[in-house]
Amino acid sequence: MKKTTNLKFCMSKQEKLDYVYYEKKKENIMSVQTDFEKEFETEEYEMLILVQASCGGAVCIKDMLKPSVDFLASIDLRNGQFFHEKGRVEWLIKKDNKRKGWGYDFEQFGIYRVVVRKCIPQKLQPYQLHYMNNRYMLIRVLEENASNEKLEALKEHYSKPISTENELGTFVLDREFSWFEGSINWNGVEANVYLETDEEDGDTAEQAMAVLKSVIENIVDNDNKYREFAAQELTGLANEWLSESDESDVEEITQETFAKRMEISEVTVSPDGSLSLIYHDDDMFWGHIIEIVVEPNGEIISANIAG
Repeated sequence: MKKTTNLKFCMSKQEKLDYVYYEKKKENIMSVQTDFEKEFETEEYEMLILVQASCGGAVCIKDMLKPSVDFLASIDLRNGQFFHEKGRVEWLIKKDNKRKGWGYDFEQFGIYRVVVRKCIPQKLQPYQLHYMNNRYMLIRVLEENASNEKLEALKEHYSKPISTENELGTFVLDREFSWFEGSINWNGVEANVYLETDEEDGDTAEQAMAVLKSVIENIVDNDNKYREFAAQELTGLANEWLSESDESDVEEITQETFAKRMEISEVTVSPDGSLSLIYHDDDMFWGHIIEIVVEPNGEIISANIAG
């Protein structure tokens, strides 16, 4: 009988450590893959999808990455049924620093024929996006630049540039983020503005525009109010950061000087009337930004550093 040798007993200490590491890594990958597939039904079938935007990132899960793209409409090729509703396709790739891209090169407004497995419906939490029950596990891409009359018509509609212009400036629709983007004079400083659309993936932002106009009508008072709130919340923290710097003979930051040093950068307005304001920190927090959140009723609820 031929004698066999256990490979692990022939290894050096470093080789054994490497072996254990890669075996553990393999187990993690298999575990992630198994858990991921459990979220979806077992049936595989073909769909046509109209992609909203190219893949811009992924969720990190142990040694794997989960990229995804959202789609604006789809056709179930089992029966030809057309759905003009948002959804998402997801897939897994290995986390590798040498990788390029996200496994698939989906393009904005591209039409693709894909093989998928639909997610098992779950009870969604209030914070979850409504189309999380319209997710699909991507098995493979069968065709790029696929053709379909209904999806082609939608592609033409979504590809058409849309803008609005008034006394505040010109605002252009960015469909990837469902907002109108422009710049305005904010109390003497140019600021970027993002007006979220009235409806998800909509073509108008009338509600957000009305809120912005209301804020601008009293811009001096409103800007001062936002600055004063941030100064009350963050001046103490700014002085803590100052004490940790390498600079010597620096004056303590007062609430008054804190408010003056802030400089507006961007404003995001939601259709419900809430605001997110981003101010530059003038290096009080070493280059971080100051984010202020305002409720629809005008109440300022938070001022934090970010970025």
